[in-house]
Amino acid sequence: MYSNTENAWINNFYRLFVGQGLATVISATANYSLTFYLTADSKSAIILTLSEMISLLPIALFSPFAGVLADQISKKKVLILSDLISIIITLLLFFKANISNNSLTVTLILITQLVRAIAISVQNPTIQSSIPELVPKDRLLTINGQNSSLQALNQFLPPILGGILYGILPVDKILLLSALANIVGIISVAITHFHEGKSNKIIFNPFSELKKGIKIILSKPILSKVIIYKAISVAIITPCTALYPLMTSEHFHGSLKFDAPLVEVAIALGMGLSGIWIGKLNNISHKLLPTAIGFVGIGCVLLLSGLLPGNRFGFTIFVVINFLAGFQLPLIDAPIQTLLQSEVAQDNLGKVISLYLMVIGLAGPLGLGISGIISNSIPTSLHFVISGILLVVMFVIGMCDSGFKNI
Repeated sequence: MYSNTENAWINNFYRLFVGQGLATVISATANYSLTFYLTADSKSAIILTLSEMISLLPIALFSPFAGVLADQISKKKVLILSDLISIIITLLLFFKANISNNSLTVTLILITQLVRAIAISVQNPTIQSSIPELVPKDRLLTINGQNSSLQALNQFLPPILGGILYGILPVDKILLLSALANIVGIISVAITHFHEGKSNKIIFNPFSELKKGIKIILSKPILSKVIIYKAISVAIITPCTALYPLMTSEHFHGSLKFDAPLVEVAIALGMGLSGIWIGKLNNISHKLLPTAIGFVGIGCVLLLSGLLPGNRFGFTIFVVINFLAGFQLPLIDAPIQTLLQSEVAQDNLGKVISLYLMVIGLAGPLGLGISGIISNSIPTSLHFVISGILLVVMFVIGMCDSGFKNI
């Protein structure tokens, strides 16, 4: 499957990895710039909430169908086609902005964000399911760790760059930047050799294929449990992530303008360093040990965060321990991705990863909904304490499950 030389798969894979990483950063930067335009034009919390939903929900709703498609036809074609559609729609909006003196309506900006979200929902499961074709099995954890570092970079850079570009570029040029991201993505895919032998005959029966994917997951009890545990953790952690600015301003009496971004930077730096380091864990005997450590680590951070004194000293500790929380996130995600890629046959990997992404994608909004019901009746700090305790309890329950001992 791979060339005899180490450099063969490395050169091939990193053409895709670097190109897609660059495309993602450019695209996210353009999206943040458009969000700033949206904020300035609408001055509406409802519109911004709608923008956030448009950015998240398609990833949960469309990913399963993208994974089914990726299992049946060339992944290269799926990736290039999704980028081409994005380019066409983005350029149409660019011409509209150009002839209207950059006075795009809120609706058109939301359409741009929707197109980007749908493209991501198609590309994420396709790329993740292609990794085992491009990377030797003993390097999967390393690559998934590096992907976590890339996600950290994508969390850290685009908001900063997007704010800068918002201040110096008109909206039509931002749209061109978004189209450039798609072009970079197409080039990276075009120069990568995918090890696949798909036919051009597509039998697209998505619900039947998704049912097959569910059966595959249920036939592997450990895989099912891992996905359930990950979904529960996302439902617990996501509301806390949304409450970080409130925790900074209300509990620690910090500044939303300067202190809140400092916490985000600390988390992103932790993720980046952990993603680079996690490759050293390739040879550990228990493949999910890092995930267990990540669960209990983040649980302890959330618990301690809620117990810290609401002063400047407490905030300083809050920043430091959230660097540690960021370090834990790849420990959870990378081993789970590696387990999926190792345990599921290549022909079915796309649909299984898509179902996994759908479950995880829906767990966050579900957690936010439950949290929203109780958040007004308890202090933000107590919310962190409860969330931390829940994660620690989940860790203890997992450690008592004999099924995990032989992974």
